[in-house]
Amino acid sequence: MFYLVFFFIEFDTVKNISLKNLTFQFKRKRSLLSEKNKKKKSIGYARAIDSEISYLDEQIKYLKDEGCNIIFTELLSLDAEIKPEFNKALKALSKGDELVITKLDRAFSSRNECIRIINKLLNQDVQLRTLSGFFTSKNSPNPSSLIFNILCELDNLDNECLRERKKENVLKRRLTGNNLGGRPKISPLKESLVIRLRDEGHSYRSIRTQTGIALSTIRRVILEGEGK
Repeated sequence: MFYLVFFFIEFDTVKNISLKNLTFQFKRKRSLLSEKNKKKKSIGYARAIDSEISYLDEQIKYLKDEGCNIIFTELLSLDAEIKPEFNKALKALSKGDELVITKLDRAFSSRNECIRIINKLLNQDVQLRTLSGFFTSKNSPNPSSLIFNILCELDNLDNECLRERKKENVLKRRLTGNNLGGRPKISPLKESLVIRLRDEGHSYRSIRTQTGIALSTIRRVILEGEGK
Protein backbone atom coordinates (compact mmCIF):
# COMPACT_ATOMS: atom_id res chain seq x y z
CA MET A 1 0.00 0.00 0.00
CA PHE A 2 1.24 3.42 -0.93
CA TYR A 3 0.39 6.66 0.85
CA LEU A 4 0.37 9.91 -1.07
CA VAL A 5 -0.17 13.15 0.81
CA PHE A 6 -1.11 16.35 -0.99
CA PHE A 7 -1.44 19.66 0.83
CA PHE A 8 -3.78 22.35 -0.49
CA ILE A 9 -4.52 25.87 0.79
CA GLU A 10 -7.85 24.92 2.34
CA PHE A 11 -7.83 21.15 2.49
CA ASP A 12 -5.43 18.36 3.44
CA THR A 13 -6.01 15.30 1.26
CA VAL A 14 -4.92 11.85 2.28
CA LYS A 15 -5.21 9.10 -0.31
CA ASN A 16 -4.81 5.45 0.63
CA ILE A 17 -4.29 3.34 -2.47
CA SER A 18 -4.78 -0.43 -2.47
CA LEU A 19 -5.50 -3.09 -5.07
CA LYS A 20 -9.11 -3.47 -3.96
CA ASN A 21 -10.33 0.07 -3.51
CA LEU A 22 -9.33 3.69 -3.32
CA THR A 23 -10.32 5.82 -0.34
CA PHE A 24 -10.03 9.52 0.36
CA GLN A 25 -10.44 11.66 3.44
CA PHE A 26 -10.80 15.44 3.35
CA LYS A 27 -10.49 17.70 6.38
CA ARG A 28 -10.85 21.46 6.30
CA LYS A 29 -7.73 23.12 7.74
CA ARG A 30 -9.49 26.35 8.73
CA SER A 31 -13.13 26.70 9.71
CA LEU A 32 -15.31 29.05 7.69
CA LEU A 33 -16.72 32.06 9.55
CA SER A 34 -20.19 30.53 9.31
CA GLU A 35 -18.86 27.35 10.93
CA LYS A 36 -17.27 29.11 13.90
CA ASN A 37 -20.72 30.09 15.13
CA LYS A 38 -21.91 26.48 14.99
CA LYS A 39 -21.52 24.07 17.85
CA LYS A 40 -22.33 21.05 15.69
CA LYS A 41 -20.05 19.41 13.13
CA SER A 42 -21.21 18.66 9.60
CA ILE A 43 -19.59 15.43 8.48
CA GLY A 44 -19.96 14.41 4.84
CA TYR A 45 -19.82 11.01 3.17
CA ALA A 46 -19.58 10.23 -0.55
CA ARG A 47 -19.36 6.91 -2.41
CA ALA A 48 -19.22 5.75 -6.02
CA ILE A 49 -18.39 2.58 -7.93
CA ASP A 50 -15.00 2.17 -9.63
CA SER A 51 -16.17 3.39 -13.03
CA GLU A 52 -17.67 6.64 -11.70
CA ILE A 53 -14.75 8.63 -10.26
CA SER A 54 -16.18 11.82 -11.76
CA TYR A 55 -19.42 11.20 -9.86
CA LEU A 56 -17.40 10.88 -6.65
CA ASP A 57 -15.70 14.21 -7.39
CA GLU A 58 -19.11 15.79 -7.99
CA GLN A 59 -20.39 14.61 -4.60
CA ILE A 60 -17.26 15.92 -2.87
CA LYS A 61 -17.78 19.35 -4.46
CA TYR A 62 -21.40 19.52 -3.30
CA LEU A 63 -20.49 18.47 0.24
CA LYS A 64 -17.67 21.01 0.40
CA ASP A 65 -20.11 23.71 -0.75
CA GLU A 66 -22.43 22.66 2.08
CA GLY A 67 -19.64 23.51 4.54
CA CYS A 68 -18.85 19.99 5.75
CA ASN A 69 -15.97 20.02 8.24
CA ILE A 70 -14.80 16.55 7.23
CA ILE A 71 -15.67 14.47 4.16
CA PHE A 72 -15.12 10.71 4.06
CA THR A 73 -15.22 9.16 0.60
CA GLU A 74 -14.56 5.83 -1.07
CA LEU A 75 -14.77 3.94 -4.35
CA LEU A 76 -16.76 0.89 -3.38
CA SER A 77 -19.61 -1.35 -4.52
CA LEU A 78 -23.10 -0.61 -3.19
CA ASP A 79 -23.33 -4.15 -1.78
CA ALA A 80 -19.93 -4.23 -0.09
CA GLU A 81 -20.35 -5.88 3.32
CA ILE A 82 -18.08 -3.32 4.97
CA LYS A 83 -17.78 0.36 4.06
CA PRO A 84 -14.60 1.41 5.95
CA GLU A 85 -14.89 5.15 5.34
CA PHE A 86 -18.61 5.20 6.14
CA ASN A 87 -17.89 3.48 9.45
CA LYS A 88 -15.24 6.14 10.16
CA ALA A 89 -17.79 8.86 9.41
CA LEU A 90 -20.27 7.31 11.88
CA LYS A 91 -17.59 7.06 14.58
CA ALA A 92 -16.62 10.71 14.06
CA LEU A 93 -20.15 11.89 14.90
CA SER A 94 -21.11 13.08 18.37
CA LYS A 95 -24.23 14.53 19.99
CA GLY A 96 -25.64 17.47 18.04
CA ASP A 97 -23.67 16.74 14.83
CA GLU A 98 -25.10 15.97 11.42
CA LEU A 99 -24.19 13.44 8.74
CA VAL A 100 -24.57 14.86 5.22
CA ILE A 101 -24.84 12.75 2.03
CA THR A 102 -26.03 13.66 -1.45
CA LYS A 103 -28.57 10.79 -1.61
CA LEU A 104 -29.54 7.89 0.66
CA ASP A 105 -28.17 5.25 -1.73
CA ARG A 106 -24.65 6.66 -1.29
CA ALA A 107 -24.58 5.22 2.25
CA PHE A 108 -27.30 2.55 2.37
CA SER A 109 -27.95 -0.52 0.23
CA SER A 110 -31.42 -1.39 1.59
CA ARG A 111 -34.37 -0.04 3.54
CA ASN A 112 -33.53 -2.16 6.56
CA GLU A 113 -29.97 -0.82 6.73
CA CYS A 114 -31.21 2.74 6.30
CA ILE A 115 -33.85 2.50 9.03
CA ARG A 116 -31.46 0.76 11.43
CA ILE A 117 -28.77 3.44 11.10
CA ILE A 118 -31.27 6.33 11.18
CA ASN A 119 -32.62 4.93 14.45
CA LYS A 120 -29.08 4.65 15.81
CA LEU A 121 -28.29 8.25 14.83
CA LEU A 122 -31.49 9.59 16.36
CA ASN A 123 -30.71 7.82 19.64
CA GLN A 124 -27.33 9.59 19.60
CA ASP A 125 -29.05 12.93 18.87
CA VAL A 126 -27.35 13.07 15.46
CA GLN A 127 -29.17 14.38 12.39
CA LEU A 128 -29.01 12.78 8.94
CA ARG A 129 -29.41 15.15 5.99
CA THR A 130 -29.34 14.67 2.23
CA LEU A 131 -28.81 17.40 -0.36
CA SER A 132 -32.20 16.51 -1.87
CA GLY A 133 -33.89 17.94 1.24
CA PHE A 134 -34.35 14.82 3.38
CA PHE A 135 -33.52 15.15 7.07
CA THR A 136 -34.12 13.37 10.37
CA SER A 137 -34.29 15.03 13.75
CA LYS A 138 -35.64 14.08 17.17
CA ASN A 139 -36.90 17.65 17.53
CA SER A 140 -38.87 17.80 14.28
CA PRO A 141 -41.77 20.32 14.60
CA ASN A 142 -44.00 18.14 12.39
CA PRO A 143 -43.56 14.38 13.09
CA SER A 144 -46.21 13.30 10.54
CA SER A 145 -44.49 15.27 7.78
CA LEU A 146 -41.17 13.72 8.78
CA ILE A 147 -42.62 10.18 8.57
CA PHE A 148 -44.09 10.88 5.12
CA ASN A 149 -40.75 12.30 4.01
CA ILE A 150 -38.92 9.18 5.20
CA LEU A 151 -41.36 6.83 3.39
CA CYS A 152 -40.95 8.77 0.11
CA GLU A 153 -37.17 8.74 0.41
CA LEU A 154 -37.16 4.99 1.12
CA ASP A 155 -39.01 4.41 -2.17
CA ASN A 156 -36.38 6.51 -3.93
CA LEU A 157 -33.67 4.49 -2.16
CA ASP A 158 -35.03 1.23 -3.63
CA ASN A 159 -35.07 2.70 -7.15
CA GLU A 160 -31.58 4.21 -6.89
CA CYS A 161 -30.10 0.98 -5.49
CA LEU A 162 -31.65 -1.04 -8.32
CA ARG A 163 -30.24 1.40 -10.89
CA GLU A 164 -26.73 1.21 -9.45
CA ARG A 165 -26.78 -2.60 -9.25
CA LYS A 166 -27.65 -2.71 -12.96
CA LYS A 167 -24.70 -0.41 -13.70
CA GLU A 168 -22.36 -2.64 -11.71
CA ASN A 169 -23.60 -5.79 -13.49
CA VAL A 170 -23.03 -4.21 -16.91
CA LEU A 171 -19.54 -3.12 -15.87
CA LYS A 172 -18.66 -6.62 -14.59
CA ARG A 173 -19.89 -8.22 -17.83
CA ARG A 174 -17.83 -5.83 -19.91
CA LEU A 175 -14.72 -6.53 -17.86
CA THR A 176 -15.17 -10.31 -18.16
CA GLY A 177 -16.22 -10.22 -21.81
CA ASN A 178 -19.65 -11.74 -21.14
CA ASN A 179 -22.72 -11.05 -23.24
CA LEU A 180 -24.50 -7.84 -22.15
CA GLY A 181 -27.94 -9.15 -23.05
CA GLY A 182 -30.12 -9.90 -26.05
CA ARG A 183 -29.92 -13.16 -27.95
CA PRO A 184 -27.51 -15.83 -26.67
CA LYS A 185 -24.48 -16.11 -28.93
CA ILE A 186 -22.88 -19.38 -30.05
CA SER A 187 -19.72 -20.04 -32.02
CA PRO A 188 -19.78 -20.37 -35.84
CA LEU A 189 -18.65 -24.00 -35.40
CA LYS A 190 -21.72 -24.82 -33.33
CA GLU A 191 -23.97 -22.98 -35.79
CA SER A 192 -22.57 -25.15 -38.59
CA LEU A 193 -23.15 -28.27 -36.48
CA VAL A 194 -26.79 -27.32 -35.85
CA ILE A 195 -27.44 -26.72 -39.55
CA ARG A 196 -25.71 -29.99 -40.54
CA LEU A 197 -27.71 -32.04 -38.02
CA ARG A 198 -30.94 -30.44 -39.25
CA ASP A 199 -30.02 -31.20 -42.87
CA GLU A 200 -29.48 -34.81 -41.83
CA GLY A 201 -33.08 -34.95 -40.60
CA HIS A 202 -32.60 -34.61 -36.85
CA SER A 203 -35.42 -32.99 -34.86
CA TYR A 204 -34.91 -29.84 -32.79
CA ARG A 205 -35.01 -31.86 -29.57
CA SER A 206 -32.47 -34.33 -30.93
CA ILE A 207 -30.16 -31.46 -31.86
CA ARG A 208 -30.56 -30.00 -28.38
CA THR A 209 -29.67 -33.34 -26.80
CA GLN A 210 -26.55 -33.68 -28.95
CA THR A 211 -25.31 -30.11 -28.68
CA GLY A 212 -26.68 -28.79 -25.38
CA ILE A 213 -27.92 -25.65 -27.16
CA ALA A 214 -31.30 -24.15 -26.15
CA LEU A 215 -34.26 -24.85 -28.44
CA SER A 216 -34.90 -21.14 -29.05
CA THR A 217 -31.29 -20.68 -30.21
CA ILE A 218 -31.50 -23.77 -32.45
CA ARG A 219 -34.66 -22.41 -34.09
CA ARG A 220 -33.04 -19.03 -34.65
CA VAL A 221 -29.88 -20.53 -36.19
CA ILE A 222 -31.90 -22.73 -38.55
CA LEU A 223 -34.25 -19.91 -39.61
CA GLU A 224 -31.31 -17.57 -40.22
CA GLY A 225 -29.59 -20.34 -42.21
CA GLU A 226 -32.66 -20.86 -44.38
CA GLY A 227 -32.88 -17.14 -45.06
CA LYS A 228 -29.33 -16.91 -46.44
